[in-house]
Amino acid sequence: MTGRHLDLRSFKIPLGKLAPLETFKTRQGDVLSYRFYPAWCEDLIVLYHGVGSDSRYMCVLASALAKAGYANVVTPDFRCHGASLNSSDRISPNQLDIDLEELLIHIKMQRAVARITLAGHSLGGGFTLRIATSDLRTQFAKFVALAPRLPEHLQAFYPGHGGWISVREDGGFVVNMPEALRSGQEKLTYSKEFLVAASPSEDVLEKLKTLAPPLKVFTGAEDEVDIPDRHSELFTKARIPVEILPELNHLTIVSKPDSYLSRF
Repeated sequence: MTGRHLDLRSFKIPLGKLAPLETFKTRQGDVLSYRFYPAWCEDLIVLYHGVGSDSRYMCVLASALAKAGYANVVTPDFRCHGASLNSSDRISPNQLDIDLEELLIHIKMQRAVARITLAGHSLGGGFTLRIATSDLRTQFAKFVALAPRLPEHLQAFYPGHGGWISVREDGGFVVNMPEALRSGQEKLTYSKEFLVAASPSEDVLEKLKTLAPPLKVFTGAEDEVDIPDRHSELFTKARIPVEILPELNHLTIVSKPDSYLSRF
């Protein structure tokens, strides 16, 4: 299948919408980071980012959700991103699950929390599917996956991932971010161990069909990494609501969310 090319040159992070970076210490002694977007309610959305960058690029979507009053929004930095960028990403298969639990404990100690939604984009969307089919799913009222990364055998992404990712022989991959766009805060290499910890299981679609979690999937019709028609086919078969959003691509799905915000 002919692919598309992911072009980052027009993607900007509006600093005026960016919440300050905050950190917390886990019970394992690690320091992890996040950003918090407040709203006048007790609902909470935990919104995870994808590869290469960190919680910064989720600021438009996060601030829009909070400003509209849908929920308070926390955008965590995955371990080995943000404040922990330089730590080793050779982690255990359940480490990111543990980090999520630690984050929830921390947030609940800071403020009253009612219903919690887990959401994510790209790799973060895949992590959302992972949690939605795990024992941790009971902690969440619903799930939202934006252009979620699916297991390779499902053939749900274009060859070369839109030029964004190069897969290594050891099972890890390299992010092909142009030199001119780098700030030194990016994570450009990923180990196989990290990807295993962030990814849904190989039988995720069967689990979704059996467990029927309260999940929505959104993918842009112009996505350059994931194949929109394939997402529509796979999630429909798994009986999961999926919406293909006109005119949006892999990045504008988080930078231009107005067309679907009310259905989040």
